[in-house]
Parts: sequence; C-alpha cells; structure tokens
Amino acid sequence: MRQTIAFNNTAKYWKTRYSYTPSCMMHINKLFFTSPMHKIENDQNRMIWRHNDSSIFSSGGAYNSFFNLGHNAVSALAVSFNGYTKTKASTGNSTSSNKLFKSFSIEGNNQGLTLGSSMFIVNNNSTLGNLVDNHRFTPLLRKGHAVYGEIGKERAMTGTNIKAIGKISNVYRWQAFSEDLQTNLWRLLTDGGEDSDPVPIPGLHVDSDGLDVSPTITFNTSTPSNIHLYAFEIERFMSNNPIPASRTNAPNPGEYVKFFSGRVTEDEDMVSTPYYTLNPDPENPYTPNTGEYQYNFTEAFDFLGIQNYDFFLSYGDPYSNANNSFKKGNFLMIQVRNPDSDSSPHLRYERTPGCAGDENFISPYQFEAEPGEDSLVFQDREVLYAMTPGFINGADPQGSFADAFLVLNSADFEITSLNVEYEFSEYDHGGISSSTTTKK
Repeated sequence: MRQTIAFNNTAKYWKTRYSYTPSCMMHINKLFFTSPMHKIENDQNRMIWRHNDSSIFSSGGAYNSFFNLGHNAVSALAVSFNGYTKTKASTGNSTSSNKLFKSFSIEGNNQGLTLGSSMFIVNNNSTLGNLVDNHRFTPLLRKGHAVYGEIGKERAMTGTNIKAIGKISNVYRWQAFSEDLQTNLWRLLTDGGEDSDPVPIPGLHVDSDGLDVSPTITFNTSTPSNIHLYAFEIERFMSNNPIPASRTNAPNPGEYVKFFSGRVTEDEDMVSTPYYTLNPDPENPYTPNTGEYQYNFTEAFDFLGIQNYDFFLSYGDPYSNANNSFKKGNFLMIQVRNPDSDSSPHLRYERTPGCAGDENFISPYQFEAEPGEDSLVFQDREVLYAMTPGFINGADPQGSFADAFLVLNSADFEITSLNVEYEFSEYDHGGISSSTTTKK
C-alpha cells in the first residue's frame, strides 16, 4: 500500500501517515486541501480536492470522499506509537524504552467503526521467530464507547504459557471393561517394572447414571489395543486450575494445549523435558504406535532453546464427554489420538523414561536409559506440565515502538483518538519503573 508520511517541523518528528499519495498538501485556516499525484479519470479537471467537506456530507456524500473515489472506497490509515510526548508544560522522550503493550483502542462517534479491521505490529526484533503472533488483520471489536483492535501475543514459549500441574504419583492406561466386576480395569504403567496386573479403579469413566462403562473413542478402530486413554494421578496439584486457560472443548484441543514432563535431577533441580521427534528412517516416520525412545523421539532438555509450540510432542489431548470431565479427583484423563498417523503430535507415555525400560508387557519397543534414568515416576522424579501456544497465553508484545494499521471500509466514520496502553518493562535500560501509561 502506497503511503504519504508527514513531518512536524515544530516538534521535529514524523507525525502522520496517509493512505494516499497526493502531489501536494496544504491548510487554509482550518480547511485541508490536496492535489492528486496523477490525473484521475472523470475528475472533471479538478486539480484541488477539499477534505472533510461538510457540504458533501450534508448532501448525502461522505467525509472520506476525495480523488473521485467516492464514499464506497475503503479508507485506511497507519500510525506509530513510540512514547514521545510534547506538551506546553513538558516534553518526555521514552522512545527507546522497552515497553509492554497492553491494548490498542480507537475512539470515535460512529458505530461504523466496528466494520473495520486492524493490524498491530511491535517492532521489537527483526527475527521472525520472536515477532508477535498477530501479523494479520483482525476485526475491530466495540467495547463500551471505544473500539478495540487485537494486539496479539508473542510466539515465544515463556513462563506465561508454561504451567506446572503437579508431581505425578502414577500413570494408568485403560485396559478393558470387566463384565464380572462391572468396572473398568486399568494397567499401572509406573510400577518400577513389576509387571502388575490390571486393577479396577471405579469412577474414572462412567455413564449418565454414574456407573462404570467402557470408553468409546472413535479415531481409528474400536479394538481395545487401539484405545489409548490414560489416567495421570497427581500427588498434589500446584494450583486450583490444573492447566492454563485454553480451549479444551475445541474440535482439536491439541492445537491449544500439550502435556509434557519436568524431571528432578540428582542435584534436586528441575529440568523441563518435553519430547520431540527424530527422523532416522524417512521411509518409516514416527507415529505414536512406533515411538521408540532415543531412536525416533527424545527429550529436549530445557526446550533446547526452541520456542516453536508445534515442535514438541504431547502425552495426548484432554479427554472429556457429556458424562466425564477432564479432571476426576486427583486424576487427569488424557487421550492419545490417531496412534498410527505420522502427523499425530502425541506420544504414548509407556514409551518414555517415566516408565521402566524393560517392561515387555507394554510393547516390543524397549529402550535403554542411563542408570537410574528410567522409572522416573516410581522414583518420585517427574512433574506434569502443560504448555499452550503463544496466541492463547503468550506474553504481551514488547518493544520500543509499535505500528498500527487500520482499514475502516466504506462506512462514514469520525475518529477522535487512537490510544495505546503500555507499561515499561522491569528490564528497561532507562531504569523507568513499571507503570501503566496511555498514549494517543
């Protein structure tokens, strides 16, 4: 989009950007005139155009009608916010200060503003991976007397979208429904290699009457060997909400939350150990049913510095239905979907060092771990974590300045102010204390 940038000679800074390209611009008293860069078709040989002409508006025209485009033309504008202020009383310059941007709003007197869209870009870094997850136009939303545009969230994995759930005391996998006991049987996966028999745990999966019933999970086949429903027993939840705010009721909840482990080391430190896939044999790619530790998947200690949510595997999706919730007492119900698909982001827990590496009853894919580095749950050394993508719980975008782009469609509008609310980062180089500020 071609633009015109205007410079304020008094304040000595670039003040305004226009979404059109005139050959000249001028003010006469309070009237604003421009001339088009090129001759416009059917312009009746007009060389000078008056903007915000009330006579045109009163006769059924539109304030944003100029250069013979008429009121049906889309109106667009772009502004920059950098924290510079200049008033008669004082001048402040925080243009280079690191800011946490909180909101972007547009004030005006016409409901037609809600027909528009906006894009908000914080120029904190030229590295694509660190840019905010909102480099796209999103609809404006009216709240009260103001209209708000989305500012987005940082894509990077930060403390805002990673949450510790609690220490894992046991992990069970659904095995079968016992007709004799009328109860579901669950296989204990974290018994330290003792090869325990399936145990009845009533109440983990019930019908509308509260009676145990076999889970019906339709993603591949209805045979028990392909129903991978897990019950993670948590010794103590670290918060009242076991997972970060997410969209677990979405058609594909795995897009919004992933589960992984943290590991207690010999030095009593906690290390994040999400898993990711390897590709040793392109002809036989990773699937949850063919997952083999240290062969086609392994852990990423402390994320390996990787900030891409899609890079990591998950123990499964939160499982719930009309009669069963995701959280059942101290149990979290997690389901592995599409275990034979090479596009599944899931991981069968029994293939990980949380279990014993020599448990033949679980799978033919045994694994070897360093001495003392398997049966981690049996050793009380694993904590369950959840991660969410940046656009759900990412950190507020931060940087020294931001650009906002508005498209307001063809409806008549009048804008009185564009507002950005931000606060200074605690790590600001200028030593400015964190406080919320609004700039127009």
